[in-house]
Amino acid sequence: MASLMTALKRSKSGGYEARKVIPLDVRPAYAKLYAVRWEAKLRIPAGTSLHEAKTLFGEWIAEIESRISILRASARGEGQSLTVRNANALAGRWYSWFLAQHENSNTNHQHWADMVEFLLWDIIYPLAPNSFHEDTAADPYWEWKNAPEVRVQVRPVVAENARTASFLIAQNMTLLPAANNLFLDAVEGNLLTAFGRLEQLARGDYSPDQALQYFPEFVESHKKSQGGLRCWALYEAWLIAVKPSAGTRQRWHVVLKTLDAEFASVEDVTLPRARTWMDGLIKNGRSARNIGKVWRTALKTVFAWAVRQGLVDTNVFKEITITVPKKTQERETKAFTAAEAHEILRATLQYAEPRTVEESARRWVPWLCAYTGARGGEITQLRGSDILTHGDYSFAKLSPSAGKIKTGKGRTVPLHQHLIDQGFLSFVETRGSGPLFYTASPNIERKDAMRPKATDADRIREKIGTWVRSLGITDREISPNHAWRHTFKAQAARSGIDARYNDAITGHAPATTGQSYGAPTAEDMARALEKFPRYVV
Repeated sequence: MASLMTALKRSKSGGYEARKVIPLDVRPAYAKLYAVRWEAKLRIPAGTSLHEAKTLFGEWIAEIESRISILRASARGEGQSLTVRNANALAGRWYSWFLAQHENSNTNHQHWADMVEFLLWDIIYPLAPNSFHEDTAADPYWEWKNAPEVRVQVRPVVAENARTASFLIAQNMTLLPAANNLFLDAVEGNLLTAFGRLEQLARGDYSPDQALQYFPEFVESHKKSQGGLRCWALYEAWLIAVKPSAGTRQRWHVVLKTLDAEFASVEDVTLPRARTWMDGLIKNGRSARNIGKVWRTALKTVFAWAVRQGLVDTNVFKEITITVPKKTQERETKAFTAAEAHEILRATLQYAEPRTVEESARRWVPWLCAYTGARGGEITQLRGSDILTHGDYSFAKLSPSAGKIKTGKGRTVPLHQHLIDQGFLSFVETRGSGPLFYTASPNIERKDAMRPKATDADRIREKIGTWVRSLGITDREISPNHAWRHTFKAQAARSGIDARYNDAITGHAPATTGQSYGAPTAEDMARALEKFPRYVV
């Protein structure tokens, strides 16, 4: 009866308007998905004919009722999960359905051009970070729009303009909340293409639609969930929402794959079964340290997020403890000894005139790590464009756009004068603006986007580590690359560099909240680094 009480009325401006109260039982879920809690509102501008207004009103009320029906079905546990592949396949079905709704209409081509402008510049663009507004050319692909906080705000607009609820009703399909987010994100990636195709048709251009060939086929799962959300679908939803680093995805891939193979759905992951399963993992040859430090951490993190999203009731992995034998440690520190540091840096000098990019990496990467305390991968992915000079100082910009940054937050670190004196800036000039220490491989489509492959920078970092081991630095209690980070921190402290500057250079969080105020500038760090002594080899 509620829908019968919703009527189209004339507004004071001469247009039309309507209101639809959101039922109490779906109100929280509706607000979460569509950013509307109490009532949905339709406003049609003045100048719209009554016939057209009634058509728009009919489509609008049908969409609202469809959303409510889907949410109620989902609350009864009738929803379906999706893999990332199937989310994109379903977006392909939506694409064809959406075009069919409009391709024979008399809508002017300018309308679809305006819809593109609206979505890009009125909805997505205002959500950009300040750095993008200051320099849009620095991120030509708008990578920031994939951030979880941006996705949350864009999805309601996508759902409304793409009429996804009506589409799902037409498909006789109800999605679980996490699957619906996957689907909406896939639709968002194709909504502009759909608007562009409709503009093309409105102009009288009926050439073949090339976009259709890029959608995958919908693949029915051979291992059906027992009426609930699959563990792998939960993990995919977490990946899209949280956007973890590529390293995390690499480490956790096998964990969630193994979980998904063991349990039919998340409802089957009970505390007794999960505890028995994890104990069995250790008995089957995996170390207790690996299960406790990597596997339990991965599962506890993903399920904690699922609890917050209302996808599972409890986080059983929080209650499971793994007894890890205490590891003996012969070394007092994870830093290099003075003799080890001297041996590595002395060996780099044999590559004074490197013939290959790998020899260039051997020449410079250890020195850069030694004088910045940066992670090995942060150095091997440096580009010529990341090396900057301001006034009397030179800097390296460690940027997520270059590759992996553990915290996901870029930072600018000063370059020690000894690096400049050795000719590092001259070397950078010979490499241009591209990668300094590797030759980029051609882009090859990944077979499994959930498990990213090692990058070119990763591979050169590993080669540097192997080379360092070949020099006789064979103690397995230290890392051949990461030990420079410990070495830098210790030497900076001995040299009297304030802890605030020490942490800022290495990208560590301030020790106290008070220290986070008035963060050091790049020039502050450069002046502090002048206290750091030169390595003499």
